Amino acid sequence: MYKMKFHTEKTIHSFPRFLFMANTIVSIRHLAKQFGSFQALKEINLEVKQGDIYGFLGQNGAGKSTTMRCMLSLIRPDAGDIELFGLSLSKHREQILARIGCLIEKPDFYKYLSAFKNLQILSRISGKASSTQEIYDMLEFVGLAGREKDLVGGFSHGMRQRLGIAQTLLHDPDLIVLDEPTTGLDPQGIIDMRNLILRLNKEKNKTIILSSHNLHEVELICNRMVIIHQGQSLVEGSVEDLLQEEDQIIRVQMTPDGQTQAIAVLGNQFPQLKYQVLGLDSLEIQLAKVAIPNLNAAFVAAGISIFAMEAKRKLEDYFINLVSA
Repeated sequence: MYKMKFHTEKTIHSFPRFLFMANTIVSIRHLAKQFGSFQALKEINLEVKQGDIYGFLGQNGAGKSTTMRCMLSLIRPDAGDIELFGLSLSKHREQILARIGCLIEKPDFYKYLSAFKNLQILSRISGKASSTQEIYDMLEFVGLAGREKDLVGGFSHGMRQRLGIAQTLLHDPDLIVLDEPTTGLDPQGIIDMRNLILRLNKEKNKTIILSSHNLHEVELICNRMVIIHQGQSLVEGSVEDLLQEEDQIIRVQMTPDGQTQAIAVLGNQFPQLKYQVLGLDSLEIQLAKVAIPNLNAAFVAAGISIFAMEAKRKLEDYFINLVSA
């Protein structure tokens, strides 16, 4: 069985068509797009499998939204191949789009109509009119139960985002595409959106593609991802595998005296470990994940009071190192 591996070079190798798994939902190869003199996409290659929560990770302007717009046939690429559900987008556009729900940028609704009425109208436009009960069920699923008759003009940004998710479900799509779904949300709104995306995947069996420049959110939500930088795919694969590629970096907080003792313990018992002194009461230590319990036990045995021991965001470090290479 073919297994996707990481590639740390500047582009991802292309793969022969016969190697694609039967459950591939999206396949993009050699995608390029230019706006005037600006080359927005140079070489985008990626593969989304059924059941994925797949992250498009990249800085603003990296090409995430342009890739999504090409995939949704909102703009025409200059070069490259796009296949969804095993079909060519250029030849089977209507058939493909009927199986996709999307939320691009901020959702737009009729402000002077209720949440229910908005979804009712949009369901008719989609060609698959939903029943009253189906719309109520969708609103309940996204956390808007009890607000069905409220005017959308009075909704918060987070509520409109949730209504936008409900709108993507109207025609029961197989694939949902979300462009920066947590942008502009407060901390609680981000948590709510994260949980909603996870529920869409687990309870509704939806394959989900989401773009984000928020590394922590991708790490928490996605099982697979691609990092896009300056219009190119840099690396693609499992988030879990990516995070295991390098040693863990942990930050340990203690008293100033404890810091001195900890440095002595590292020198005597773990001379191979790299560490960095942070201020008067913290150390950053690089080590394999399996070695963390042994290190913690050594500190405790030395009588060092540990106030906190936490892993740094390895995905953030990986991303920064990758795009600055």
